Amino acid sequence: MIYKLKISNNSIKLFIALIFPAFMYCQTNERKVSDAIEQFMTTENPREGIQDLLKHQVVVEQVNDSLKGHFYLNLGIAYGQINHADSSFYYLDKSEKIANQIPSNFLLAMINNTRGLVYMGKAEYESSLSAYQEVMRLAEGKNDKRLNDVLSKTYGNLGGVYYQLGQMDKALENTKKCLTLSQTINDTTDIALNHLRLAMVYNDMNQLDNGIEHLNKARTFFKNLNNTTMLVYAESNLGKVFKKKQNLDSAFVHYQEAHKYAKTLGEQEEYITTLLAMSSVKLEQDMLNRSTDYAQKALFVAKKNGFSNSEQQAYDLLYQIALKKGKPNEALNFRNAYIKLADSLSSVEVKARVAALETQYETAKKEKEIQKLTFESQLNKAYLEKARNKQLIIAVSGFAVILIIIIFFVSKHKKEKAERIAQSLQVEALQKRFIELHSSPAELSVDLKMQELNQKLETPLTDREFEALKLCIAGKTNSEIAGELFVSVSTIKFHLRNAYSKLGVNNRKEAFKYMLKSI
Repeated sequence: MIYKLKISNNSIKLFIALIFPAFMYCQTNERKVSDAIEQFMTTENPREGIQDLLKHQVVVEQVNDSLKGHFYLNLGIAYGQINHADSSFYYLDKSEKIANQIPSNFLLAMINNTRGLVYMGKAEYESSLSAYQEVMRLAEGKNDKRLNDVLSKTYGNLGGVYYQLGQMDKALENTKKCLTLSQTINDTTDIALNHLRLAMVYNDMNQLDNGIEHLNKARTFFKNLNNTTMLVYAESNLGKVFKKKQNLDSAFVHYQEAHKYAKTLGEQEEYITTLLAMSSVKLEQDMLNRSTDYAQKALFVAKKNGFSNSEQQAYDLLYQIALKKGKPNEALNFRNAYIKLADSLSSVEVKARVAALETQYETAKKEKEIQKLTFESQLNKAYLEKARNKQLIIAVSGFAVILIIIIFFVSKHKKEKAERIAQSLQVEALQKRFIELHSSPAELSVDLKMQELNQKLETPLTDREFEALKLCIAGKTNSEIAGELFVSVSTIKFHLRNAYSKLGVNNRKEAFKYMLKSI
């Protein structure tokens, strides 16, 4: 016997009436979350992006798994961009759990690529390499455009890690892979950036002609893309390479082109930097009047816009020019201005570090409270009393920690002030030596060849250690050295520690005395 199920029209209407609103509600939530992700991808300020994404955290649990996974991924990216590594890893882990359940190799690859970038930001390069190797496991050999896109970025990031570690052969290998893949998927912007990366690696390997070739290719792409910002960077680096080759005419032409682009952009910092570069070239060419004009113009704009580091560089150039002109009194005035500004910046830097530590403490405390409120259920009266006691203890402990930090930095500031007074007395004695030498225009400009120096050492310096040391004793800050050598500040500190150890000194002042005796 066959039974037929009869459903009335009224039953169908009732079913639709019950299901349709729920269906529409889910669709609305998914649209909201999807729009929030798209908006984040075009937001320049990651903090604003985080605020916008967190507004949708309540409804995100009601959307499909794929969208949910991408939502948490983007939160992980955003927190990584503002250097909140713990929060970034928290949301990346949530996204990874979802990606493993779907499963989605693309989402997992994106998660691990982001994780690698966050570890890079913390200078934890071994962990960064592990994350990137996981991306390669997921994406290599797959005929998937999206996976290839992630893989291309990972190769580029891997090249960056090896570059920071000084392993130039591996940096070159991975950057070449990245270029090949970006050419395969026809990503013009990535192609241009990979030519820049290859140029950096070749220049660091002292293969300057290869570096110039890739810089010229990058410049061509950026011209076609009408990317003026990157053209400034490409032209400036061409200037640096030609200056390193002692082809000063070509170096000046490229610095001049970079200056024109910077002027078009209206970016005062790049505008000043290119003026200083042109002044430096003209100084080497003994065209002292033109060098003076560029340096004075850079000094004026730097003072006007509050770019203290550029102001220091301008004083240093003017000091060197005055020495070459045989004007020791004028040179001494510029040197004193340089030292006064350096002392002022050092004081500001200490205060900024104290403020940053206090802000970091307060931010960490607020994040902890937010997580506690998010995941904690309502407490009964007994638990509330207990919680109040805990908060009181945390507040007292926090106040004690802040007080200890303040006492520490006040003591440190007094100690540094005493050291600066002692150093200033030594500087007065050394200034006569500077004027007599004439060949040592910078604070610590010692014309000593690496081979000659290494003959005096039990353990010779590497090329990178010598470069970092030479710039360090020339008065450059760790940040400036990192920018000039295209590495991170932590890498510069690592090279300088090795160099000091091999010289048998403890700081840059002792290194200067050692180098001065070695002239």
